[in-house]
Amino acid sequence: MSLARTVCQGFIAVIIIGAILLMLPISMSDGNWSHPVTALFTATSAVCVTGLSVVNVGEYYSFWGQFFLLLLVQIGALGYMTATTILLLLLGRKFRLREKVALQQSLEQVGLAGVEPLIKSIFATTIVFELTGILLLLFVFVPNYGFKDGLWYSIFHSINAFNNAGFSLYTDGFIKYAKSPLLNFVITGLIIFGGLGYQVIMEMYLWLKSRWQKEQVFHTFSLHFKVVTNTTIFLLIFGLIAFLLPNLIILILWVVSI
Repeated sequence: MSLARTVCQGFIAVIIIGAILLMLPISMSDGNWSHPVTALFTATSAVCVTGLSVVNVGEYYSFWGQFFLLLLVQIGALGYMTATTILLLLLGRKFRLREKVALQQSLEQVGLAGVEPLIKSIFATTIVFELTGILLLLFVFVPNYGFKDGLWYSIFHSINAFNNAGFSLYTDGFIKYAKSPLLNFVITGLIIFGGLGYQVIMEMYLWLKSRWQKEQVFHTFSLHFKVVTNTTIFLLIFGLIAFLLPNLIILILWVVSI
């Protein structure tokens, strides 16, 4: 079976399993079975990290339903091949040649030797950012919900933010935290770094490391790094101006009228 078919069937299998889990009574806040279409839609949205939902996640699903949803988001964000490899590494299983070749193709690596270290590095990077987000968000949610619920709110929103999934346990998003600098900066930072991707993050880390250690080595950024960072900066600035422009025009007209 070709790599494309393997990945495609893997994603379909994850979506189907996720839909079944989200249908179970333990996943529902009212203890009843969920409608199959709703479960399938939500599972597909989670695996494909779109964040679209036809139900209120915070009220419709129980803790286990939210946990299954979060698990689907994490698998979808990492990618089927990467998530499967991480699971096998955690179980201590050795890789066969066919599995290494499939990983090499999916990650677009030149050789087979660096595939496993790359997977471990991707996993470590993801954990570092998500844990940092969780720890910082604790200061926002724990005062309002206590440690247990505050911890879960921090975990859920940190993972969703870093993976750009968009699910929230609130019916109105983060409107009540519109004036919270900590939540806004943490969520914004996780979304931006998650959107930049692993390769950009690692190149940025290596550059900062060389500057910190004052190494006399000329660091050249890849074309991928330059395109992604420049495009991201441009879109962020352009989006900010586009949102502020109507308010600025109204303010100017008001000043002129005076």
